[in-house]
Amino acid sequence: MSKLNWHAVPPGELALLLKQATLDDSRAVGASTVYRLNLAGREVLAVSLTDGSAVIIEAQVPPRVKRRRVDPPAA
Repeated sequence: MSKLNWHAVPPGELALLLKQATLDDSRAVGASTVYRLNLAGREVLAVSLTDGSAVIIEAQVPPRVKRRRVDPPAA
């Protein structure tokens, strides 16, 4: 399972994020709304909170492993 990163954003920043991203789905949950967004090819969840702020959640991208090809020894 992928590790998740999350951070809180101040009021108003969620509106900017919604303008930049493609909205895949959204659901009301109590007094909050959960948005599933596609932002530059990354899947992001945004949860609006009652005070106007939001929490952004996304999967942690594993570091790209640099592999070097090793040629077999000459026969």
